[in-house]
Amino acid sequence: MRHALIGLTALLSLAAPASAATLVGYAELPADTFAAGPASGAYAGAGLRGPARFSSQPVQGFSGVQFGKDGSYLFLSDNGYGSKANSADYLLRLYRLNLTAKTAPAGQGKVGVGDFIQLRDPDRKVPWLIVNEASPERLLTGADFDVEGFAVAPDGSLWVGDEFGPYLLHFSADGRLLDAPVATPNLPGLLTLRGQAPIVIGHRGSSGTRPEHTLEAYRVAIEGGADFIEPDLVVTKDGVLIARHEPVIAAVDAAGKVLEATADVATRPEFAGRLTTKKVDGVDVRGYFAEDFTLAELKTLRAVERLPALRGKTYDGQFQIPTLTEVIALVKEVEAKTGRKVGIYPETKHPTYFAAQGVNTSQLLIDALKKEGFTDPARVFIQSFETANLKDLKTNIMPKAGVTLPLVQLVSSADEAPYDWAAKSDTRKYGVLTTDAGLKELATYASGVGAYKRWIIDDKGVTTDFVTRAHAAGLLVHPWTFRNEATYLLPGYANDPEAEMRQALRAGVDGFFTDFPATGARVVGGYTAPEVRSPQNPAYALGTSSAAANLGGSGGFEGVTLSPDGKTLYALLEKTVTGDLPGQLRLHAYDPAGKQWTLAGRYGLDDAANAIGDLTPVNATQYLVLERDNLSGAAAKTKRVYLVSLNEKNADGTLKKTLVADLMNVKDPQGLAPSTQGGVFKFPYVTIENVLVLDANTILVANDNNYPGTGGRGADVKDANEFLWLKLDTPLNVVAGVGRK
Repeated sequence: MRHALIGLTALLSLAAPASAATLVGYAELPADTFAAGPASGAYAGAGLRGPARFSSQPVQGFSGVQFGKDGSYLFLSDNGYGSKANSADYLLRLYRLNLTAKTAPAGQGKVGVGDFIQLRDPDRKVPWLIVNEASPERLLTGADFDVEGFAVAPDGSLWVGDEFGPYLLHFSADGRLLDAPVATPNLPGLLTLRGQAPIVIGHRGSSGTRPEHTLEAYRVAIEGGADFIEPDLVVTKDGVLIARHEPVIAAVDAAGKVLEATADVATRPEFAGRLTTKKVDGVDVRGYFAEDFTLAELKTLRAVERLPALRGKTYDGQFQIPTLTEVIALVKEVEAKTGRKVGIYPETKHPTYFAAQGVNTSQLLIDALKKEGFTDPARVFIQSFETANLKDLKTNIMPKAGVTLPLVQLVSSADEAPYDWAAKSDTRKYGVLTTDAGLKELATYASGVGAYKRWIIDDKGVTTDFVTRAHAAGLLVHPWTFRNEATYLLPGYANDPEAEMRQALRAGVDGFFTDFPATGARVVGGYTAPEVRSPQNPAYALGTSSAAANLGGSGGFEGVTLSPDGKTLYALLEKTVTGDLPGQLRLHAYDPAGKQWTLAGRYGLDDAANAIGDLTPVNATQYLVLERDNLSGAAAKTKRVYLVSLNEKNADGTLKKTLVADLMNVKDPQGLAPSTQGGVFKFPYVTIENVLVLDANTILVANDNNYPGTGGRGADVKDANEFLWLKLDTPLNVVAGVGRK
């Protein structure tokens, strides 16, 4: 369904109906075309070396084209034989080709292979080991970089895109690497309140993997990457704050059956007399209550899993009930050992309920924080489902204590209400707080809103405007609760909890509560990692796990070009960065003079399974993009050239594109190509990675044959490189600097 929606969005974005370009020139380079150089093709897919398959260097395939001198063309060789593991003996080069188009049935197309530019690093600009590390010239290979698009700068130097890093590589005109590879910054354009990184809040610790509100659950949450851990706070008989989700630590029905428990108190005969019924927020609850036990008594109990049918009982009976002081001590211990400053996000549970017993939990909390010296506003949020106690904290308790901490108003579902309202017969519900006026009033005492996640993403999976409106009121938004189990996920997520988290992050939330903070940290990490990295990034060869990669394998810069004025380098990723919407590709703009990156836009694929092949300029704001499916031969369907506008966007924020050539439906009235049938030429190769504007009416297109790949023109036929001169139905608005000079 998601792919279908993406395809529909892309089709609706087309500014003109699909039409066929006309083949006005054709030439072909045989697959078995070689150039001088060492033998190659000795490495198998697993990187094991065997006998060389070829006595020299294959010229093909080609992954980028630019104009050369004296009417020639420069074509960039791809990284070799398809992977990093099998391309260590394939040398990276730019070949000079002289193309003669067949323009009439009796004519003949010719492709002459001239000299080449060998890419190399004799000055040791690459800071990691390369294949030819010890040689003087340090010739670069397909195991070092996966080079794709390239551009020729006004000074004659070469900018080349790499997919492994991904990196931008800057070479002299004769192929000498001039600078260290330029890493790709992660520019997701976060929609958080101040552009800050979202926080991951361990909901009751790592409560999806350990019994909630135990030091072990908090410890695992921190180890998993939680930025904050959340202790819900209730009070013991002797006035100590402890971490439990509810004052009732075991709820029991009239027959004595335990309905829900977070401690094994119901199994302790010495405490049988503590079983009682109390009214909690207007509801009769039968069970064992924390405030009826001293801390010493509670310490004899052991925590149990609150949801045993879902999460098992593996850790039952192993951990004590912790105090707030012990939770803070754990956080300090982690800081002392690792330097990592984890925060706490305490909730004052049922303040009206405890106030009726003469206990002010808000005051106890501030007193405890001051006593423990844990009052850094960057490391504490205080939350509550009620409103009066937060206002009391804001105007009374914290000022008297000389403490200023951010407060968060929790907002439950629309059919519920803050109990301090209900206790005073106020009939309003939480929905009042979600209106623009309600959010504005909420902002007078709170720094954020902890909203039930359905206020952010409705029960149909649609993102609402809640975050936008809350941010307009100056409020942080921390929704709850994100869980991995399928029972808590909407059907549209297909049992993928990360998809739900990513949708919330795309909505602009400033953090979220999750029972599985390791999952949350992994998802947030995709947004906050300083760089975009594929699994082939050399950092992972140095011992770092490639699981941290936030881009698919070889998903880097497939399309690289310069603006017509030669001042801005544009680089388009081939695959979607983790966290972005499937099928949306980042188009980067890089200023070589200032060495500054910006996000120029996002390209929306017709289908998320497609890929792009190349990028070339038409004018300052319009570029051509090759888009293709991953099929060949009779199965191939999508091989297209689109005109993309940097100044026009679709409703989903992607760049508006117009179809200018359908390469599976090219008119060939003269029968210039040998494969043309019925006046229609099809270009069914898997990868088509070369496009260049020749003039306002004509573009050059060529495939990457993935030598020695087959399948484009037959299952057992080696793919040749075919060169197409296409006349467009509608002229391009070409400016000076574009086309043959």
